[in-house]
Amino acid sequence: MFISVKRHEREKQALISAGSRLTDAILKGSAQGLFLIDSKERLVSQPSASLGALFRRNDFNNLSFEKLIGPLVSAKTLSVARSFVNRLIDGAGEVTGPNPLLDVEMKLGNPDGSFATVHYSFEFNPLQMPREARAWLVRVTDITARVQQLRELEDLRTQVQTQGEILRAVLRSGAARFAEFLERTDAAMQTINEVLKKPARQADAFRNKLEETLDEVDRVRRDAAAFKLSGLESAARQLEDSLQDLRSRGALSGSDFLPLAVKLDHLYGQFALLRSLASQAGALGEPDGALEKPTTEGGTEIMLAPTFVSDGAPPPASRRTAQAGSLDSTLASLTELVAQEHGKTVLLESRGLQLVPAHYQSTIKKIAIQLIRNAVMHGIETSAERLQAGKSPHGTLHLEFKALQNQGFEMHFHDDGRGLHPDQVRATAVARGLITEEAAARLRDRQAIKLIFKSRYSTLESSPGEMQHGAGMAMVRRYVHEAGGKVALASLLGHETRFKITLPLVASMDGTPAADADSDPAQQVA
Repeated sequence: MFISVKRHEREKQALISAGSRLTDAILKGSAQGLFLIDSKERLVSQPSASLGALFRRNDFNNLSFEKLIGPLVSAKTLSVARSFVNRLIDGAGEVTGPNPLLDVEMKLGNPDGSFATVHYSFEFNPLQMPREARAWLVRVTDITARVQQLRELEDLRTQVQTQGEILRAVLRSGAARFAEFLERTDAAMQTINEVLKKPARQADAFRNKLEETLDEVDRVRRDAAAFKLSGLESAARQLEDSLQDLRSRGALSGSDFLPLAVKLDHLYGQFALLRSLASQAGALGEPDGALEKPTTEGGTEIMLAPTFVSDGAPPPASRRTAQAGSLDSTLASLTELVAQEHGKTVLLESRGLQLVPAHYQSTIKKIAIQLIRNAVMHGIETSAERLQAGKSPHGTLHLEFKALQNQGFEMHFHDDGRGLHPDQVRATAVARGLITEEAAARLRDRQAIKLIFKSRYSTLESSPGEMQHGAGMAMVRRYVHEAGGKVALASLLGHETRFKITLPLVASMDGTPAADADSDPAQQVA
């Protein structure tokens, strides 16, 4: 039986049409982002509908893979991706070794200017294409929820491992020796905290601070190694390495010590976990909390505020204490470091931080760090300025965290500084190119002060220890919105600035804001 040319052409077109319909169905229905790249790294053909949702864009024409992910990843990640794709193309589709793009952290922009952090996996499969010498099918999968679960499991694994190390240490050395170790370590933490509080202006003073801190950190590391406590030993070693790096520098300033806050916080966190698990496990044969009782010598109390040498005694609030290794003590140390660097005297009063749930610990810490830096650098006046304004010579920051019954959580932060001047905020935003002069003039005062949350907003050209200009308050808003919360702002010129942050009972996994701050009455200028 012979098949006519026309019949053959009809059947060919039917197959092509069926293939096209199947392709369209796959591209429209696939939950994964699908696209092709050619030998020049350009996206070719039609991407899947999910790709637009994953990348929050619709225009993929003539886009290279590098330009697709470049604005959304760090410089280091982009360099790794560029190297991998180049090897993929140069190697005729075959690349030895693991795929480094199976977990890529990306920052996606939200409509309000904040960012959502996601994790995507990129898989590359070589294809034979009729009109392309070589091409690769790229599959993009959102693995954000999986990464979060893995991190939670890793935290649990760390706790179980630490508890096992504690019990083995107690069995080897006895409860009394282990209790002495905790007491020594607690005393070392306090000493580190006190050393970093010391005022320093000259090079010799910075060197002395460095050497004294190194001695204590080295003591903690050696003790932790002797008891085979890997988490604490690793945290101490990381901080020690950073201190050794500072030691090798020819000149030191206060700003050089500020980046140590992250590693110091990690060390405090490891010790707090160690102490908490030891107490919970009853490893010392004492009731829960016995390790946390204040003692008169080598105990667990540290001062939240600096010792005043000016006229009069410090106010009662400065006598409050916090556990070494707690979030209170970490933030208090940061407050004093930043205050010293800017020639100011500032107290931090904190309350309720022990109520912060585990899944909000990191968020609250990052928000608090940015608010404290911003308040000390921009809000609190110098002692001379405060006295001239009829205020006490020392500024005060208040930080409070509390749970709302079945309604989530609230964090309140305020300083008794100079407040926000709406006209100055407008002028700065215009000068930075964030808004036109006409648009700024139309804003009411309560709307104008919210411009401080815009990326690149800053009143300073250069600040010791400060991140990129304008990053601080923009990052606060980003952290809040990533957690599904909202931030409200109020200010009384010459007297105070207040922030109210509300968070839901469960953090949002997709970074979608729970509500916009514009509708909150607390945004009103007091």
